Amino acid sequence: MDCTTSQELFGSKNDVKEEGVRLASGFINEPWYADLQKLTNEELMRMFTMISDGHYRFAKNAWYIPIGGDQRCPIMVAKGYRSPDTLDRMAEFQDTAKLLENDFRNFIDAWDFGYITEHDIEKAILKILESRNIAITEHS
Repeated sequence: MDCTTSQELFGSKNDVKEEGVRLASGFINEPWYADLQKLTNEELMRMFTMISDGHYRFAKNAWYIPIGGDQRCPIMVAKGYRSPDTLDRMAEFQDTAKLLENDFRNFIDAWDFGYITEHDIEKAILKILESRNIAITEHS
């Protein structure tokens, strides 16, 4: 993927920075952020809780065949889907993943290609919830 294509998909990594860290205001206009805004407050909180807890690592590129353990991406977690434990549930999981991938393409690509981190997602969620007038105390 060339630089131009990457910038069109995910935005610019040269966003506003403070001490080397991207600020939430720096990715407001990025396509992945717009996808994240499609989630409900409950879904955002589910994802935020998993990130802030620190005990779960979201999977990358594990959408269609989550082999071994819990391998869900942030969107699957936000939507409340569990990892499949039977073949029937595996087929259902794959179908659901395909639908969600269409709806959240920019976010998923940014996550899978490593353009955004859990920290970026956490800051974006706080920014979205703040814009929706929901106060959340950041953890230290």
